[in-house]
Amino acid sequence: MAKKNEKKETSDAQKKAMKKYDNKFDTMTIRFPKGTIELLHEHGVESINAYVNKLIEAEMIKKVEDPANKKDKE
Repeated sequence: MAKKNEKKETSDAQKKAMKKYDNKFDTMTIRFPKGTIELLHEHGVESINAYVNKLIEAEMIKKVEDPANKKDKE
C-alpha cells in the first residue's frame, strides 16, 4: 500500500497528453489588486477565465459592428 505522503510519478503518456492539451491555448497572466477575485465571486462570476474571455469577445464584436469605434478612421 502507498503511504499518504508518497507522490505518484506522472507517466510519460500523461505528460504528453497534458502538453498536447496546453498547446491548444495561448496563455497570459493577469495581475489584479488583492481582493479583486473575491469581489468578482461575490458578484456572481464563477469562472474568471470565462468572464475575461466574454469581455474580450464582446469588445471585439462591438468594434467590428460600430465603425465609429475603429482606430483607423478615414
